[in-house]
Amino acid sequence: MLGLLFIFSQLAWGAGGWWLESAATADRAAAEAIEAAAERSGYTARVVKRFKLGDGWMHVALVEGFTDEASASAASTRIRKDTGKSLVVLSAPAKGKPARPEEPEAPVAAKPAAPPASAVAARCADAHGGASGGVAVLARVPVVHFRFTREFTVDAKTVRVKHDYWRTDTARRLVIAGGGFGTDSVLVATDDGAWLSANGKSESRDIGVMISQADAFSPEVVLGPALDPTSLFEGTDPGTLMLLEGAESGLRVGRGEDPERTGVAFADVDGSTGMLRQVRYVTDAGPVTFSYDGWSSAREGLFVPRVVRVERWDGRNESITVESMELPGAAPSGTFTPP
Repeated sequence: MLGLLFIFSQLAWGAGGWWLESAATADRAAAEAIEAAAERSGYTARVVKRFKLGDGWMHVALVEGFTDEASASAASTRIRKDTGKSLVVLSAPAKGKPARPEEPEAPVAAKPAAPPASAVAARCADAHGGASGGVAVLARVPVVHFRFTREFTVDAKTVRVKHDYWRTDTARRLVIAGGGFGTDSVLVATDDGAWLSANGKSESRDIGVMISQADAFSPEVVLGPALDPTSLFEGTDPGTLMLLEGAESGLRVGRGEDPERTGVAFADVDGSTGMLRQVRYVTDAGPVTFSYDGWSSAREGLFVPRVVRVERWDGRNESITVESMELPGAAPSGTFTPP
């Protein structure tokens, strides 16, 4: 994982030689005041933004273009008299020469150790099947059969609920086995009608309502962004994507600013495979974090995780284990027979 100093090296140290740097502050106006004071004294100055884990975006005033330590130190003294703010004198060591022990060693703009954020996002999309993968594959097949188990906690009790979901263009079947919690049920919806069986009773229901309820347990919904990584940053200018700190493994790609804005805040991508490890998605109600493990190919262009962990803003967390993802040419006879 790239350190924050390296990520911003080309922004902060691009001029080379000696430069001055103010303390990081969340108040951009304070950094701009130092910038203005430096420019009034005839120095070249600018304000840059840096993302500090835990604090968010901070602002730093840089005064650049010094050829030696003496001139940089003199400028630091003058600016401190004008602003009351101390600036640190920094330098990039000359090639082949070690930094002097009394000087902090500054990062040097060097050959990147990781690809640009836009390239990481593109590779992730390709690894998951590209534009033809995931959701698009499921939309093309005639039948989807998806089995999974949800595990969550209710009143300090761990509950495991099994789900068996069938889908065709015109029919749905959803079986939920509550594992001792709640009521087991069977839902069936076809062109001819819809039925819900629970507590030993079967009742006719509205077709549209039953299809909507069944599809709340479809793979597209349950697995979240895992099946549609090509749309993770749709509408985001690739040039604004950044490599961020915080990933437990791999590379974290995100928009950096305003992480609470609706949409994808960041995605953690495996550095060797390009597969998703974690996604933080902000809904209108609050953020949801999906974590993925155990990827396998269900069909060309369709990759499915074995385990999904979901953490919600309101504390309702759960673990989902995918038992199977099958795409048969046809459903077995009797699959959509009313209960």
